[in-house]
Amino acid sequence: MINSVIGSPFIETYLDTRLGGGQTVKFEIQPITIDSQKVLQLNGNLVYTLLDIKYQQKIKDWMAFNGRVSVQGRLGTELGALLTEGINIGTGFNFGWLFKLYQSKDFALSGSLDVFNNSYTAVNLRKFIQGVIDSGKIVPSNKLVYEIPLLKAGSALTCAYAFNKTFGLTANFTAQYGDAATTSSESKWYINYGAVFDADLLPKQNIPIGFMLGFFHNTLPIPTDEVVTQPNNLLFQIIYTGKQDLNLGLEMNYKVYKPVDFDESISIVNVALNF
Repeated sequence: MINSVIGSPFIETYLDTRLGGGQTVKFEIQPITIDSQKVLQLNGNLVYTLLDIKYQQKIKDWMAFNGRVSVQGRLGTELGALLTEGINIGTGFNFGWLFKLYQSKDFALSGSLDVFNNSYTAVNLRKFIQGVIDSGKIVPSNKLVYEIPLLKAGSALTCAYAFNKTFGLTANFTAQYGDAATTSSESKWYINYGAVFDADLLPKQNIPIGFMLGFFHNTLPIPTDEVVTQPNNLLFQIIYTGKQDLNLGLEMNYKVYKPVDFDESISIVNVALNF
């Protein structure tokens, strides 16, 4: 079983596709202010979309090459959210090499080297209007539409441990360095880590269903928010385990993080189909 967020340490050939979306829960839009006085409060929610395709090719028993392309989006469900939070679209690709470091009957450890090239386009009407109000005019530095390139490189360690034929654990730690996904920062480190517990009912119960439950912390929100607290994710996944070469399942993700200038944290529920 493979969780697309945590990954897999095994040297094998596979194609993994994720198609999904999500929405904020109890989202409170930040008001437009003039001289620290609230003048307009709007309502709405944010929706998120995702298309992610990854292919890994086994080259040797100890090495594999992989590549991934992804498209992500965020926009408001109502006029208020669309005006205040704008539209964010992220596209990108990455490629890397996976190396087997150690493998036994019940434990596997692999390391990877990866390069990421992403681009984010943001339309933020609220910040544009707030900038016009604060400066009293339109200035070149106050843009309505801006693009942010994001180039990173890094490495990761991924391990898997089988407690028995039914239960297992997969964990991942990633360190990357590169451009910041904001207009106001320079290069920075990105530290991501997480783990999932899995249960496969096929070996003992002869039921071709598996479950995954875990946690993941990632440095980069989606796509271009400056944050006070970084995103934490609760992961849950249902997988069909009847065919070894098929990774068919439903993945759910509950994410919480707090952007700059927000009084409350943002909560997001994402659902994606893996196939």
